[in-house]
Amino acid sequence: MPNILDVESLNVEFNINGTYYPAVHDVSFHINPGETVGLVGESGCGKSVTSLALVRLLPKSARVNGEVLYEGRNLLTLADGEMRKIRGDGIGMIFQEPMTSLNPVYKIGAQISETLLLHRDISAKEAFAQSVDMLKKVGIPRPEEIMDEHPHQLSGGMRQRVMIAIAMACNPHLLIADEPTTALDVTIQAQILELMREISNEFGTSILLITHDLGVVAEMCHRVVVMYAGQIVEQGTVDDLFFNPQHPYTRGLLNAIPKIDARSKQRLQPIEGNVPSLTRMPKGCRFSPRCPHVMDQCKVQSPELFEVENIHFSRCWMNEKKEI
Repeated sequence: MPNILDVESLNVEFNINGTYYPAVHDVSFHINPGETVGLVGESGCGKSVTSLALVRLLPKSARVNGEVLYEGRNLLTLADGEMRKIRGDGIGMIFQEPMTSLNPVYKIGAQISETLLLHRDISAKEAFAQSVDMLKKVGIPRPEEIMDEHPHQLSGGMRQRVMIAIAMACNPHLLIADEPTTALDVTIQAQILELMREISNEFGTSILLITHDLGVVAEMCHRVVVMYAGQIVEQGTVDDLFFNPQHPYTRGLLNAIPKIDARSKQRLQPIEGNVPSLTRMPKGCRFSPRCPHVMDQCKVQSPELFEVENIHFSRCWMNEKKEI
């Protein structure tokens, strides 16, 4: 069965004072039908930029090239009208902050119905009925009343459920979820993740889950793509990531997680330094200024992705076995 999404050599550059700087460099990955793939990394590593590039929602200051093949069609070359037909229909998106993604002056019902009216040949009455049904599916109580309310009248968890309802209204084949549980308490977070899992199982929806929370990755994902400074530094299954991490950055992320069985006075191991800015990328390996295993070669020559084992790749000179 063909992949639902194939991303090949995706590059994104931003124009800053007349000069283009790379924010995403040579990113390639795929998503199988019904699969959940995690895209992880620190804030500023390029996760959200990658997701917005996939659906062509970046500002005009961005320059994008490469291939984003959705069901065999390159989204980067489609006319704007064709792209609008795919957004919300074939590809749904849950944005990072629902309070800024939902329109504050429109009622919830109008915002869900809009998606259905745009992509389906149905009446306003049918769209209303399907919107109510969608609110029921995402676990919102008294859905008929919620349809007549505005976003500010709902809690953070309820607004996030409304965003999921809008994204899933047309039963898309692919759902892109950008930090869907940010700023939610752990109880609501668990409910949202369970809801996404149920949606994937019921409709066979593929999910690209963008997060910095490795606990969410362990619970939700089949495969993981780790990004640092706009590049993929490691890619493999969830078991590869947690039980056999190969890149020093991935190990750093895992070491920074609090452990239940740790001694009471045992300190966490942070990754020293910060993600480099677009305008000041280091030469060679982009992680070299923060890497505890840095070698002279790392400072002058950028490594390619090396295959550690079957479908497990790492961008580190210590993994130089066979290059892809």
